[in-house]
Amino acid sequence: MYLIMYHYIRKIKESRYPQIKGLELAYFKEQINFFKKNGFQFVSLKDVIEIKNLNEKSVLLTFDDGYVDHYLNVFPILEQSGITGVFSMPGKILREKKALDVNKIHFILASTNIIQLREELFKRLDYYRGNEFTYPSNEELYSKLAIANRFDHKDTIFVKRILQVELPEKLRNLITEELFKEFVTGNEAAFVDELYMNMDQIKTMQRHGMEFGIHGYDHYWMNHLTERKLTEDLSNALNVFEGVINPQDWCCCYPYGSYSDTVIRVAKRLGATSGLATDVAIYHPQVDDRYKMPRLDTNDFPPKSENYAKFK
Repeated sequence: MYLIMYHYIRKIKESRYPQIKGLELAYFKEQINFFKKNGFQFVSLKDVIEIKNLNEKSVLLTFDDGYVDHYLNVFPILEQSGITGVFSMPGKILREKKALDVNKIHFILASTNIIQLREELFKRLDYYRGNEFTYPSNEELYSKLAIANRFDHKDTIFVKRILQVELPEKLRNLITEELFKEFVTGNEAAFVDELYMNMDQIKTMQRHGMEFGIHGYDHYWMNHLTERKLTEDLSNALNVFEGVINPQDWCCCYPYGSYSDTVIRVAKRLGATSGLATDVAIYHPQVDDRYKMPRLDTNDFPPKSENYAKFK
């Protein structure tokens, strides 16, 4: 069966950030129609966990990060078609009304020439290196991190990895904040209100049959955290979603696909019964580990591509 991962779904070309990497709303509608016309079977997360009425063409739609796109654009389409989606949102957004660094990085990238941004990042790395913060040279960091993947150029990956995980957290946050204010906006509160769902919208979706998972609290790379920090992060997320998510039966959607044996053990101890990863494969519910459920990307299916057919 296929688990499919989505993030931004909007009229991208008509938006203020036409370079943001996501799926055009028209393409999402086409994709849903493709599934309907070609004999795919939409299922819920509950169906997958219970291995109930599944076959090779079963499809589970999953939506990460809690964007308002999911409420305004996705939810009406799913409800009209009787489809259940799984939505996973970091708790920090709701509790603190702060934008996640991962999203700040997305919009920095969408607002800036990548070569200019790389050079600005090099300047800041030179400025902060050697006093409070110690880390390798720009050349060493670039050689280590600038490795293209199937969706991003090597310079884009370099910026993402430097600001997401490579540098000390304090410095990552500092540089990201500087770049965000310079290239995107100084009004973070307005940005948060515009970008993400709120709790009222989440509860409305839940009442109408949508399912919700835990995506951490801070959207950390979970496999880089100590067991104590990871426990704190997941516990905080569960507290935020009290009344929405059953603390004894929930799905852990690993940010960046960052799971490990320790992450799974801690999640299980806190009540998780499944986990959504980003490994690129189809899922075989009878034999595969339900705490490591792989997902294909929306770009692996029509109208974007026929890549899904390569996976067996």
